[in-house]
Amino acid sequence: KRFQEDGFDLDLTYITPRMIAMGFPSKGVEGKYRNSEEDVYRFFQQRHSGHYRIINLCSERNYSLNTFHGSVARYPFPDHNPPPMELILPCCSHMHSWLQADVDNIVA
Repeated sequence: KRFQEDGFDLDLTYITPRMIAMGFPSKGVEGKYRNSEEDVYRFFQQRHSGHYRIINLCSERNYSLNTFHGSVARYPFPDHNPPPMELILPCCSHMHSWLQADVDNIVA
């Protein structure tokens, strides 16, 4: 289900109030059929400013960490594949620490 509120139309959903699943933020033509990087930035600034951490799981694509004020962690693995076992615990530990640091923090 797409997130369609407050003028947003994003491939994004709240799994829990503090955990979001979303499509990769993209630019250019790819941003037309994926989530636009600018729209994703605007979403997080409006709804979770200063309290979001984006977890980039995609090994094929990347974006500037500056776009999201450096609040990005990378645990990359190939699209449409399961993550390597050695990435699961570090990624989950990172998310857990971020969520524990402040009750307003969210991960996406």
